[in-house]
Amino acid sequence: RYEAWIHGYEKGNLLVIDVDNLDFVDNPEDLGEILNRIDAEIHGLF
Repeated sequence: RYEAWIHGYEKGNLLVIDVDNLDFVDNPEDLGEILNRIDAEIHGLF
């Protein structure tokens, strides 16, 4: 259900992060990578 919804989403920017190979719970570097991607996307809006 989510997959169908997200593939049709067109109301704004969409950031997709493949977390299959990231361990953001136990690895601070992986969490930092995700936060950096989010930060870069947000700053790109302005």
